[in-house]
Amino acid sequence: MRIRLRRLRAVTLLLCIVSQLTACSGTQPARFYTLSSLAGSGDAERSPVGQPREIIGIGPVAMAKYLDHPGITTRSGENTITRSELDRWGGSLGDEVNRVLVENMGQLLPGGRYLVLPWLETSVIDCRVQLNITRFEKTPEGPVMLSAAWMLLGRERNTLLASGDAVITEPVHGTGYAAISGAMSRGLAELSRRIAAEIRKMSGGGEFVLPEPPGAYR
Repeated sequence: MRIRLRRLRAVTLLLCIVSQLTACSGTQPARFYTLSSLAGSGDAERSPVGQPREIIGIGPVAMAKYLDHPGITTRSGENTITRSELDRWGGSLGDEVNRVLVENMGQLLPGGRYLVLPWLETSVIDCRVQLNITRFEKTPEGPVMLSAAWMLLGRERNTLLASGDAVITEPVHGTGYAAISGAMSRGLAELSRRIAAEIRKMSGGGEFVLPEPPGAYR
C-alpha cells in the first residue's frame, strides 16, 4: 500500500513538473502589421485613348539601417531604441514605405495625366522620386517622427528637377502597435502630399521642365 502511494505521489509530482515546463516553454504568437495608404481620394479622370501620360517612378527608398528590422522599432531615449519581439512588420519596412508611396501618389495625382509605378533601373519614366529616410518611429515624447529628404529626377538620371526635406510629427491615437502603425501611415501620407504638390508644380504645363538657376536672366 505504501509503495503504491509513493508511486502515485511520484507520478503526480512528475505530471506537475511537465505541466509547468510546458507552460513556460509556450510562446505567444507574433502579431504582424502593415502601413496603410490613402484610399478613395484620387482623381477619377482617365486619359483619352491613345494619349500618353507622364510616368512617375517611385524609388529607390533608402532607410537608416536601424529601421531595417522585422520587429517594430520605437525610440526609448535620445540614443536608445526598443524593438518588439512579438509585434512585427508583415514585410520589410522599406518595401512597405515604397508600396504606400506608389499607392498614395496614384491617389494624389490625376489619373488622366500621370501613371505611378515602382521604379526599376530599366524603367522609362518622365520623373523619379528618390527618398532617404533617417527617422521613422514613435518618439519617447509620444508622437511618431518622420524625417526624410527627397529628390525629383528627370528623364536623365542625374537631372535634378526639385528637392526638399521634411520633418513630420504625427500624434498616436490610442495605445499599442496598431495605433503606432496608423500614425506612421498618416505621416507618410503627409509626405506624399508634399511631394505630389511639387510634381504638379514641376509639370504644370503638361511636361516636366528644369527649374531656372538662381539669378537667371528673364
